Amino acid sequence: MTGTTAGQLASPPATRVTPLTPAPPRLPLRGREEEMARARQALEFGADGGCALVTVEGPPGSGRTRFLDECAALARQLGYVTGPRSGHPGPADGPRLIVLDDPHFLAEEPGETLLARRHAPYGDRALVRLVARRRGAGPGGTGPLAVCPTGHHARIRLDALRPPAALQVAADLLGVAPSAPLARVLLGAGGHPKLLVELVEGMREEQSLRVGAHEAQLVEDRIPRRLRVLLQSMLLDFPDECRQLLRVAAVLGRESTVDDLLSILQVPPSALLLALDRLISTGMLAVGSTQVRFRNELLWRLVVDSVPVPLRQALRRQAADCRQGPRPAARPAVPAGPPDLNDQESRIVQLVAEGLTNKQMARRLGISPHTVNYHLKKLFQKTGVNSRIALLRETGWNDPSEESPEPGPRVRPRPGAFECGGQL
Repeated sequence: MTGTTAGQLASPPATRVTPLTPAPPRLPLRGREEEMARARQALEFGADGGCALVTVEGPPGSGRTRFLDECAALARQLGYVTGPRSGHPGPADGPRLIVLDDPHFLAEEPGETLLARRHAPYGDRALVRLVARRRGAGPGGTGPLAVCPTGHHARIRLDALRPPAALQVAADLLGVAPSAPLARVLLGAGGHPKLLVELVEGMREEQSLRVGAHEAQLVEDRIPRRLRVLLQSMLLDFPDECRQLLRVAAVLGRESTVDDLLSILQVPPSALLLALDRLISTGMLAVGSTQVRFRNELLWRLVVDSVPVPLRQALRRQAADCRQGPRPAARPAVPAGPPDLNDQESRIVQLVAEGLTNKQMARRLGISPHTVNYHLKKLFQKTGVNSRIALLRETGWNDPSEESPEPGPRVRPRPGAFECGGQL
């Protein structure tokens, strides 16, 4: 060991001062102006000496926690005490804000007793309770809160963001406005705040968008991996019967009939009630007179993608069999695609397999290119895909492979036929 080295070891290491990295700027809350106005009204009521209760409801990922943060920041501006303090409030203290996010703890003991114990120090002083809970999570503990005497009660529902607000959120995240093609992809998130944020971040990570000086451009329309991970965590929150209903409905299309679901699941209508109630309350599904529909296109695509290809094909065949009733024992040796395709759709799939363009298909069929484009879009929606190659895979018009074991006509597209990917 040299003298220099020994000296270095003996002397204390020099202290390096690492400059603190500034925290990223807080992005503005978009699309919640009406909801914030109602919260402000309750807070101003409390600031004038009254008591108020504000309940905030929304499905998972609707931004309830962020909304609570904005309300708390507004309350501090109005002179509220929002943090814990030791002892009893003194005469100089301002109005008090109590924030409860998903207050499941209220179920652990009688609500009136717990609230009396937690809020006894405040007596009749100005107090606003801000309570957030998941929509469809059951009564939870907000019942005791609602019956407590208050001078003002507001119930705020956080629904999906409208398209302009959703694009503002994307522009905040990207630093520039999205181009028209990218905006169409982002609007597929249906205004769901969590999905939208994860979609933007996932596309940025996988370089399927490019941020320029003045605009963000779409490079490739594909579902980022982080969205698949998010969906898996969301599905795990559902009971088995809800998860099964959701995936079967997705495979049948963005819209499916109640009769199809009942015939495939082989359950009485009463067995669907609770599962449908749960999925409707979380914003996943909507129910019309006869249809069950996914509210969100991106969620629908994600759920379809979570079902293995062979099972998708089997479920679609099962649905077609249920609609058509018993079939003869003899089956064609080579199916032309899913049984629920009509003649025109089967013909278009065959022409896609030959590698023809829209104009070439239009000339072959004697229709306009616009009509061909319309049929292709309907086929994409029916099969749950967004590219021609995926359409061929879903309908069996490809060579058998490990991913798609169903037999199909061995028609190979001409070279370069699919260079445009999923574009029509």
